[in-house]
Amino acid sequence: MKNRQLRNKFSNHFSEQNIEEAARYSKFKIRNSGKLSPLNFISLSCFSSNNLCTSTLEELSADLLLKQNINISPQALDQRFGKASVEFLKNIFLMDSTEIKLPHKLKDKYKGANKSNPAVLKINLLLELLDYSFKNTVLSSGTRNEQTFSKYIYDKLVTDSLVLKDLGYFKFDDFSEIESRNSFFISRLRAGTRLFSLNPNPKYHKNGKIIKKTKYLVTTAGELGNRLKAGETKEYEFLVGSHDNKRPFRIVLTKLDEMASHKRIQMIEGRERRKEHCAKHARNSAEISGYITNLWGSDSSEIIEIYRLRWQIELLFKIFKSDFKLDKLKDLKIERIETHIYATLIRIVLLMEITKGIKGGYPEKISIRRVVKSSLGILNNLLEALKDEEGFVRLTSKLEKIIDSKIKNVPSK
Repeated sequence: MKNRQLRNKFSNHFSEQNIEEAARYSKFKIRNSGKLSPLNFISLSCFSSNNLCTSTLEELSADLLLKQNINISPQALDQRFGKASVEFLKNIFLMDSTEIKLPHKLKDKYKGANKSNPAVLKINLLLELLDYSFKNTVLSSGTRNEQTFSKYIYDKLVTDSLVLKDLGYFKFDDFSEIESRNSFFISRLRAGTRLFSLNPNPKYHKNGKIIKKTKYLVTTAGELGNRLKAGETKEYEFLVGSHDNKRPFRIVLTKLDEMASHKRIQMIEGRERRKEHCAKHARNSAEISGYITNLWGSDSSEIIEIYRLRWQIELLFKIFKSDFKLDKLKDLKIERIETHIYATLIRIVLLMEITKGIKGGYPEKISIRRVVKSSLGILNNLLEALKDEEGFVRLTSKLEKIIDSKIKNVPSK
């Protein structure tokens, strides 16, 4: 029953009518539809054993001829990779970020943050951890601040949502916006963040008004960390913000052990040598792991444990870079690179959707990366399998065996 439901769901999504509609919407026009239709392009980009960025145009053309009986020259195929092909795949499937170095010639469109990395593509992902579904994907230049992407979160929030934010998305206005929508957040605490508390003994002007400079006592995570022992965790309540827009938040700090502190200092020194951006107060907070949240009532250890769920999205970036070699791209035109990135996302999203459909949700004791690495090849024949119910059942049965084997190999907590 579940296999039939999955087949119906994906057959509808990848029906020729829906694909043609997405192609028209994105202006993905094929000059000779008899040679390469939008559905043929989807099959080549997302469901073949070829990699759009590492396979040559000759190899891609040969694959089309052998598997789909489509005779198209490498030059004509190259013309299919353009702005429209990128938009086309974005419309098939629509926060953390990762950066990918690009060939130098692409620096005008995807400018890097420094001379050593003149061309950088930044991938921003918004992922729903409850069901491992992608909510948004945005590609930008390496100079664009992650904070500008926070707006994509707002319209996804429902009451009691919980947002996990990395340091790149640290923004006071964001915290207030999330709180105003009856939702919660947990974020890493940015080095040097000023933590305010009301001064019990402020000074006053002759007219009785408080002297602003004496209204608050100010400290930082680094200063508080000096009072902690290695491995000790402590929580506080401080006002955080700028000017008169200060709000009370919960601060959780852990003093790192000597080895972890040394490793972090080495990382900071490495960034300084490479002349990469490094927070001004990073050294002062090198021994501290800090978090800021508006989530009250939970134990401080639970706050840290919940935040570690962000590691799942880091695993997805590891899949991009290690398994799909997206950080080792050839000197190709940017449209072909972007098309490949979205095609890769489609394959991963589909595999995760099928996995959830088979198991009735995403199993807790399973590694996303292990399933993706072991199972992506199965999707090479997905479009053909959708045409035949027995073929789709065989495909999902194979996938279920792979998933079960990975669950068994993941140790219990």
